[in-house]
Amino acid sequence: MRKVTASYLASLLGHPVNRTLSSIGIDHITIDSRTCSSSSLFVALKGATLDGHDFIENAIHMGSKLILASRKEKERVQKYADNNSVYILYVENPLSALQLMAKRHISKASSLQKVGITGSVGKTTTKEILSSILSGKGSTAKTIGNYNSEIGLAISAFEIDQSSAYSVFEMGVDHVGEMSTMVDIYSPDIALITNIGLSHIGKMGSLSAIALEKGNIFHSSIIHPFMEEGSAWQRFISKKQQVAIKSFGFKTMPYISHMKSRNLDGWSFTYKGEDVHFKGIGTHTLLDAFGAIKIAETLGASVIEIVEGLQEYTAMSGRSNVRHGKVTIIEDWYNSSVDSTSQILKCVKSAPCNGEKRIVLGSMKEMGTFTKTAHNMVARNIRNSGLEHIYLYGEEMYTTYSSLRSYRDDKSLFFTDDWEKLQSVVLEDTRKGDLVLLKGSRMMAMERLVPAISSIR
Repeated sequence: MRKVTASYLASLLGHPVNRTLSSIGIDHITIDSRTCSSSSLFVALKGATLDGHDFIENAIHMGSKLILASRKEKERVQKYADNNSVYILYVENPLSALQLMAKRHISKASSLQKVGITGSVGKTTTKEILSSILSGKGSTAKTIGNYNSEIGLAISAFEIDQSSAYSVFEMGVDHVGEMSTMVDIYSPDIALITNIGLSHIGKMGSLSAIALEKGNIFHSSIIHPFMEEGSAWQRFISKKQQVAIKSFGFKTMPYISHMKSRNLDGWSFTYKGEDVHFKGIGTHTLLDAFGAIKIAETLGASVIEIVEGLQEYTAMSGRSNVRHGKVTIIEDWYNSSVDSTSQILKCVKSAPCNGEKRIVLGSMKEMGTFTKTAHNMVARNIRNSGLEHIYLYGEEMYTTYSSLRSYRDDKSLFFTDDWEKLQSVVLEDTRKGDLVLLKGSRMMAMERLVPAISSIR
């Protein structure tokens, strides 16, 4: 976050400014009291199970000098401020106030060109590639990590400052109505939908509901709306939003040629006569790069700026990045869906390996009534891949295990809901020269296996 004063944040809400506020510098906004410091604004949000007001005392203990809290909680909260030289901004609703602050802050960057990215998979990768390109052209603000919800977007908005030429923000949705909230905060001039898939279908209910919600990123004032050329949902969204959607992809961009997979070292291709080594692995990551290139072109990036940005891109931790060592690990543990699992299995299948290939998959969450269907689809993808040495972890993965076991019952198929047992079996089986894929939904924390596998000699 770009450093601002507490008085600036208060002014965004119409609160009176005083000398105390002017002396407090803020470079961090958080809803987690454990991460607070002396330069943090702590926002006390009330969720389904936790109330941030219960953690204000801890936020102050961690050093926070500025708190955003509900007026309804003033009686129990003010005592913390009185005893600790802390300033509390009281509002009707802390989340709505945070979002209003973000909206007003963004509006002050009058020359900013705003990009929004949504989709079931590939948002973060596309954002990182595009940011890598645009940062060579001008000051570029981007989503912090994967802060892509209606809360995360509001926090990430403060990455923007008066010098920012571009902003590239992810706009992820997991319930109906969320995109409209985010578009109100941040109305992108250019927006891209990477794809429409089963992610968050448990809350949305159907693929058409997912498409409708993500399609709302193409708001009434959108200038450049983009979708992948092969999307079955392009016509549907175009008609619903009444916009002429532009395409990106292999056919739409024939000036990208001589594509050659370098397997776990990414891709080589030619972009408008210039040779490129792009380090993203898999066809899915290459397609994300095409989307980033199309937006960069729309923003006037030169060939050299695009080439240099592509070559400087490196995958974020847990998102199809490769860890080389005695055992090669494909770390794709940040999240999981049917689509992303299918994509990474194709990548593993074609990858070179001196030993055995081992697939370690944790459960996919947020599937709701589609849980069994989705995990059966993963079983079919594994079956079609022809890969062996499959390790399945988590209650939901029993569906995948049962489906696979119906046609194969051998030692290369393993299931458990016990983490210690999973780790023991994977470490016992893995040898020098092997290739191991780690993938699962975020709450499965599959990255816990990385240190142990990396220590194999």
